[in-house]
Amino acid sequence: MSPEIIHADLPSRQFEPRIYGVGAWTGHLHFGYDLVAILQPRLLVELGVDRGESYFAFCQAAAEVGTGTRCVGIDTWEGDPHAGGYDETTLAEVAAHNRANYETFSTLLRSSFDAALEKFPAESIDVLHLDGLHTESAVRHDLQSWLPKLRPGGILLLHDVAVRKADFAVWKVWDELREAGRSWMFDDGPGLGVWQKPPALQLPRVFELLFGRPGKETTSVSGYYRARADELHERMAQEWLDGTIRDTPSASQTVIQVFYTSDRIHRPEASISTRIGHDKWQNVSLQLPPNQGAAPLRVDFVSALTTIEIASLSLTIAGRVCFHAGDAAGFDAVTLAGDVRRVPDPKLLRLEITGLDPQLYLPPQEGIFDHDSFLRMSLRVQRGNHPLK
Repeated sequence: MSPEIIHADLPSRQFEPRIYGVGAWTGHLHFGYDLVAILQPRLLVELGVDRGESYFAFCQAAAEVGTGTRCVGIDTWEGDPHAGGYDETTLAEVAAHNRANYETFSTLLRSSFDAALEKFPAESIDVLHLDGLHTESAVRHDLQSWLPKLRPGGILLLHDVAVRKADFAVWKVWDELREAGRSWMFDDGPGLGVWQKPPALQLPRVFELLFGRPGKETTSVSGYYRARADELHERMAQEWLDGTIRDTPSASQTVIQVFYTSDRIHRPEASISTRIGHDKWQNVSLQLPPNQGAAPLRVDFVSALTTIEIASLSLTIAGRVCFHAGDAAGFDAVTLAGDVRRVPDPKLLRLEITGLDPQLYLPPQEGIFDHDSFLRMSLRVQRGNHPLK
């Protein structure tokens, strides 16, 4: 069978994702859709749902193809040290989308992974997706606990297998798993590992190609999924250009990412983040890691063409207020860069987000953080109606 014929038969040819661009799974959505549509698992369990990007791709396939799959998504919906924290907006939006589209076969379970174990008999799960905390100890614990729940021949998906920074260590566990069963790795972005629990039971042809020896057909299949991911990213880029990003799922929440530094270089691995919903005033408090510095502290808003109003902004180091702004004069000390415009206001720091990379810089501070160091702000994010640059 030629690669072109294989591609023509894939259900994801007609897939239009309802949820995309809200996490790190965007590049794998078409594969996730095909996995459910072709394998038609009886039970699929996802550990770590967050905003539902991967989970709802599985659910959409089950609904549109009629696979009869029971889907269960498990999360505390409180965040973790890697994903950052977030408010109740995330769970409210995920639950509403589930009720509107999939509640006849999909269950969202607010629980720790450990507490949910007792709800699943041994070898009862056909597809298991693990996307929780990514430290080595956490991943090993979750796999030790949950792999007995996966049936022999079942499929494990392990996300972020290509990330090698800070204390991300999924890759270490993945390297060991690859020696213990058939596997395939999508190395795009953070990476997705696909592993079959022994024994090596026969799978539909497209998956046998991925698990088999590398060759033209394997390269063609993986290339198909890469092309679908590229198309989706191009669509998202166009949505930014024409302003329709305001109407997509990714526009409903804002990520606040804080970069700390002692050498004036801001690195993604030296940052913490939180995520908030829109249209109401919120008080955000981010505890800064000890033995780091603010030379200067940088605040980014990952926010789709919104207007952000900040009523107060303060930095406390070792219990001492080093910077505080609560009026126009105080906010004048904040420097803006990138995709953001300052709107004159007598009381607030009012910002129009105009693109992907808005940046705020606080005045540089001497000294390092201890366990009593915080960045606090009172703010409101509203959907923007300002014109693009």
